[in-house]
Amino acid sequence: MMKNDLENKELIGKCDDSEERDKTSFSYADKRMEWVVASEVAGHGGFPTSDRWTRDHLKALATDKPHLSRKRKGTKAFEYHVSLLPAETQQSLLGGYIIEEPASRYEQNVLPIGQVDFLAEFALIPGYSIQVSAGNGSLNIEQLEPSRYLAFRRKWLKFRGFAEKDLVIVWAKGDSMEPTINNNDTLVVHTSRNHPQDGHIYIFRHENELFVKRYQSIVGAWRLISDNSMYTPLDIKKEEQHQFEVIGQVVHIAKDIGD
Repeated sequence: MMKNDLENKELIGKCDDSEERDKTSFSYADKRMEWVVASEVAGHGGFPTSDRWTRDHLKALATDKPHLSRKRKGTKAFEYHVSLLPAETQQSLLGGYIIEEPASRYEQNVLPIGQVDFLAEFALIPGYSIQVSAGNGSLNIEQLEPSRYLAFRRKWLKFRGFAEKDLVIVWAKGDSMEPTINNNDTLVVHTSRNHPQDGHIYIFRHENELFVKRYQSIVGAWRLISDNSMYTPLDIKKEEQHQFEVIGQVVHIAKDIGD
């Protein structure tokens, strides 16, 4: 056989993008693992045969459902729960079966058994024992455990255009933002909105201090405004702005009325 013929045969079946394929999960008896990688899904139920396209599409599907993706142990690949996939893709992969979406870790820990239907209507947003406006605190979510969860209707989140994964809850301290925000009010913070826009309220961090202010852009500076007129606006010059971190925009305020 000619050398060129051998080389041509070796090329047959290789992916167009020449990427290394993710290690696939395994099956045993009639039970298949519920977590799959892109190379397993490619070519099933309407998915093209490209691993790269499938990998990107799976990542997009999991954007609002972070508990349905994770790193596969012992590899660099990400795997995804099959409930993310359309019904026809699941049936193709699982021999006609459909698997429902599992609850996230904190939903499993918080909700009593038998209330899974609750999760179809409500999302549980993590709350952290942090007070903002005056005083010390930290909002490094990766190093903190939620102290509680508050339920918000999924329809409301969708109407507002909010992704569940972007929201956290903290509590207000002090009177600098009265009457808009009162002491101990509950603040829902959108952590992906960290490029301040005029007129909106944001949580800022300077060193160990967290505070909530209304933002205004002026020539050469940020102006951080307290809604309470007893407090003077704070102007942050351009050369000082690197010392301040925008944690996120306050997108919802919950208040107690009366004792």
